[in-house]
Amino acid sequence: MVAVSGGPAAARAVRRSFLFRDAAWLRAEEAELRAAYAARDLDGLSRLITGRIGLPERDPATGEAPLRVTHLPLADWDIALPADPAAEQAVRDGRRPSSDAALAIRFARPAFEAAFRAAVEPIFGCCAPHTGDVAIGSALHWVPGRGEGNGFGALADAHRLIRAGALAARGLDGAGVNVVIVDQGIAAARLPAGTRFMGGWTRRGGPVPGAAAPYNHHGTMVARNVLALAPRAAIWDCPLIPARILGNVQAFMSDAHGAVERMKEDIALLRAHDPATYGGRWVFVNAWSIYDRRGEAEPGDCTCSAEHQALRAVQEAAQLADIIFCAGNCGQFGPDGRCADNVIGPGASILGANSLPEVLTVGAVRADGVWAGYSSQGPGQFDCGCEGAREKPDLAAPSNFAMGGLAGGHAGGTSAASAIAAGVVAALRTRGTAGEALAPAALFDLLRRSTRQGGTSGWNGRTGHGVIDAAAAIALLQAEAGP
Repeated sequence: MVAVSGGPAAARAVRRSFLFRDAAWLRAEEAELRAAYAARDLDGLSRLITGRIGLPERDPATGEAPLRVTHLPLADWDIALPADPAAEQAVRDGRRPSSDAALAIRFARPAFEAAFRAAVEPIFGCCAPHTGDVAIGSALHWVPGRGEGNGFGALADAHRLIRAGALAARGLDGAGVNVVIVDQGIAAARLPAGTRFMGGWTRRGGPVPGAAAPYNHHGTMVARNVLALAPRAAIWDCPLIPARILGNVQAFMSDAHGAVERMKEDIALLRAHDPATYGGRWVFVNAWSIYDRRGEAEPGDCTCSAEHQALRAVQEAAQLADIIFCAGNCGQFGPDGRCADNVIGPGASILGANSLPEVLTVGAVRADGVWAGYSSQGPGQFDCGCEGAREKPDLAAPSNFAMGGLAGGHAGGTSAASAIAAGVVAALRTRGTAGEALAPAALFDLLRRSTRQGGTSGWNGRTGHGVIDAAAAIALLQAEAGP
């Protein structure tokens, strides 16, 4: 049996995620492990791993099991298309058997994690680097009023700021575009009448797409803001972050990794099955961010390393979809209460996937263009040698406005700002228009070059290149597309 040191003072539980490429233990010689993984038998996997490593059945310091497999990031996500069962079945039939496996494990204390790492390679094969887990949370937040209340203006004011009327005037309504809301879930019944709600992706034991509870309005707020600008876009739900009445239940980067990997494969299969329905452009809206780095396996493993497997999945997805992230709500003048001290303010608050050069990162301003002091500030984390790689956020969009049809009546935080930006992107991507043909990187570059920067020029760490401007983006697109 493995000797594990550390007394009660070392009894802090830790959670980690491990990715195995070409996992030998999925092959015939490890029949028990393979069967437990295929059956998603978490208790069985926990017992088998504990026994293989030689850990005690119970930790003397805590009375807990030394380790517990909490979920299987690459095996737990599935598609649900209630309106198109034929496409749902075609996707399942078309999936390739995976040779990769991933385990999310909670260890009763760090000593058991160390024992696992020491024994993992001879038993399970090589574990990919940079797969550590860290908590994420949805980014709904607004700063309590300084005389003006929690909001500033209404949805119409937000649209006026970005000159959104130019979209409808040009017939840019999002037709043929698929928008995936990667969030806490959507209440499909609370979307505007006539919305094309398609279904989405669900995690084993998690929320059903479209069935968010009445008290959970974050994902629905994001979807309604997208539809306010692109009313004919098809809406998809990916409930990455579960919710409950008294607060958020944390999701982790391993959950995001599994979701993105599953969506990448399934979208390719959907496009092949029915190009007319699913072959248009895809947009992913991510109104979530990292609020605390203390859960990282190693400092910077998830927040500052583009080699992390979850971030690599996002980078790959950015080749087939427009990936939009909120900047986060850890700005220096009004940070969300969940923000740890070391993730607040300039250069420290846009982390992980939200900071990738391949995504469009969106900060928040009020409906009159005044910067919101809670909006996370750049520069970003990744210097890939590309021009402007660390210029995060890319741009800003309005937030903190009144909006009908929402619990509480307000759309707030960089969540609302990212939803506004996603609505502009979806509208510009309308099938049969010049914007449909642009690569994601080219479209994001066009949006940055067509922003309005009040009082200054160039990029800054608060509003990026400026406030998104739909009319200017259309004009620039037309000028560069030619006759």
